[in-house]
Amino acid sequence: MSIKEAGLEFGTKIPNELIKIRADQMEMGQQLTERINGVDNRVKALDAKVEKKFAEVDARFDALEASMTAMQGDMKTVQGDIKTMQGSQMQMMEILIAIQRKLDVN
Repeated sequence: MSIKEAGLEFGTKIPNELIKIRADQMEMGQQLTERINGVDNRVKALDAKVEKKFAEVDARFDALEASMTAMQGDMKTVQGDIKTMQGSQMQMMEILIAIQRKLDVN
């Protein structure tokens, strides 16, 4: 092979190699884009699951809050009943004391 042929072959191989490199870069770019899109889809699916769980937890908290509010109302009713009962017991005690005094006087 002469220097002229070697120079022509070298001159031909350089553009061919550059074309291969560009093709490889485009292929790698396409693969990277597909991977990114796959990750994006998985993130969106995970986000949807998380949003669903948050909605479920919010609903549970709302139900719990409603239950607590109802229990507080019931507790106030019970406290009112206890006060009424204590008042009745005091009246009964006063009546018993009055009866005891009358018995002691007689």
